Amino acid sequence: MLDSERFFEELDTPWSSATIFLDIDGTLRPDGDREMSPEVLKKLAELKAKNEVHLISNKSNGAKKPSREAAEGVDIAGKKVVVIGDKFLTDGLFAKNIGAEFIKVRRKISGRENFFVKVTYLIDDFISSILWKQKNI
Repeated sequence: MLDSERFFEELDTPWSSATIFLDIDGTLRPDGDREMSPEVLKKLAELKAKNEVHLISNKSNGAKKPSREAAEGVDIAGKKVVVIGDKFLTDGLFAKNIGAEFIKVRRKISGRENFFVKVTYLIDDFISSILWKQKNI
């Protein structure tokens, strides 16, 4: 099964001593939700036990993904860096901008997302499908 078909909590997480940027909305919980499932919290604890984990969201103040400034203050020089997220246009480009590996996961959706979020998902899915096809040619 491809990583993009798995939810975050279903991923194999073989990393140790890596710096991991982990998207929140759509990756750990549906956009707009406040709670994470026990399965997500368990996987997050596993990841944190072996790695340096940074939760990142474009809903917080400060620099936003895909800007490399979103990683400001985190020493990534010479380290294995991984970005895990549900969107190519923010998380994938952020990974590219900081020289990290990108792991795209299956998006968590509640059905209560606002119109803007739904449109963003449609655009991201369309563009990523085109880029994915070009990448695999």
